[in-house]
Amino acid sequence: MKYKIGIFGSAADMTPEQTERALELGTVLGQYADQIVLITGGCSGLPYAVAFTAAKLGVEVWGYTPMCTEEQQKVKYPNDDITIYTKLFYVPENYRETLLSPEGIDASTDQMLRGKFRNVRSVINCDAGIILSGRWGTMNEFTNLYDMGKLIGVLTGTGGVADELPELTKKISKETGSKVLFNDSATDLVKQILEELQKRS
Repeated sequence: MKYKIGIFGSAADMTPEQTERALELGTVLGQYADQIVLITGGCSGLPYAVAFTAAKLGVEVWGYTPMCTEEQQKVKYPNDDITIYTKLFYVPENYRETLLSPEGIDASTDQMLRGKFRNVRSVINCDAGIILSGRWGTMNEFTNLYDMGKLIGVLTGTGGVADELPELTKKISKETGSKVLFNDSATDLVKQILEELQKRS
């Protein structure tokens, strides 16, 4: 059985330094192709950089995209290579039917809701998640991971949400079964995560 590890982080406005850290993380994860499956939000940004690098090293990658079809995926993310995904899960086109007032959803709201739908689906299917950099969307993914009792690794020194979480988790606590690991070394963080997952197996 392979461990499913989600990669959560900034989808835009990455600095060269953050991109370099993402590529480093992908290279480290590539050393464990026989042990892991990577899960991403199926879009551009730092998680894509991690997944692209790891996929080239033989890691299986699953994408949970906020798009409903392959055509939408290619239009929204024209520069992404979707062949890196072993599986690409789309939002069901009838997902609105599960909402209370689907007729009141305009285009901008629809896009936001599909993104949150994707966030929950991707987190549910993870055994652990790794946070690098990130903004409010990544914070949403972190809180989902935490509330669902998942193992979380935070790659510090990458800016954004990742560098705020060490202090934030000291101020806000809740017993969910989640465990948060902080490390500024991609190599050490991945080792810690895999060791903890083995304990939980």
